[in-house]
Amino acid sequence: MIELREWIEDGITIRKIGNGYQVFTIPTQHFDITELDELTPDRFRAEVEKQKNFKELQDELWNQTIGKRVNEQSAELFKDLFND
Repeated sequence: MIELREWIEDGITIRKIGNGYQVFTIPTQHFDITELDELTPDRFRAEVEKQKNFKELQDELWNQTIGKRVNEQSAELFKDLFND
């Protein structure tokens, strides 16, 4: 277990589901496995990378959505200042 320490030091939850387990840690969030021996450093690294990529995509989509709204609202607000 010591090789998994960096991923589980803040806690780990393993819940039995249907034909496997659902694992939760803060860096990985939820992921499913079928056997407990899948809990290896490589698996945790892959799950952390997947979570990082998901967060980057989510942030990009959020910024595009909010950025578009902010730009539209700013254009409307500043229209009165710059147009006579």
